[in-house]
Amino acid sequence: MFKRRARLLVAAAGDDGRADRVAELAAQDRDVAEWLEVRPRPAMGELTREDLEWADLLVAVDAEAAEAMPAGRPPGCRPKYWHLPPADVLQDAPAMFDDAARSALTCMAGGMRMLARMDAEDQPEPQA
Repeated sequence: MFKRRARLLVAAAGDDGRADRVAELAAQDRDVAEWLEVRPRPAMGELTREDLEWADLLVAVDAEAAEAMPAGRPPGCRPKYWHLPPADVLQDAPAMFDDAARSALTCMAGGMRMLARMDAEDQPEPQA
């Protein structure tokens, strides 16, 4: 059974505001916040060992960040690549960026919910 929320560490290739916005959107959505704890980081290349040890998932928001993911991640830190719009979209069409980020967050939270349900179904019934 899941004892805590999944920990997502989110970063772009550089500090362009997208990781911060993803974390803000996650905190604003009760359903997402129930299943996910999201921390932004300024840039993929600036991650510390402590960051990686905290995270269950290391989420790159673009191809450049995905390429810059550190290879020496702890076994419990899995890589994930979200195809979010580029930083200029966050500035020029924030609703478009927000919709894409919310979709990715909702999908991740839904997956966690499904896994928790499957895990609960596998638990034996308590004996009276």
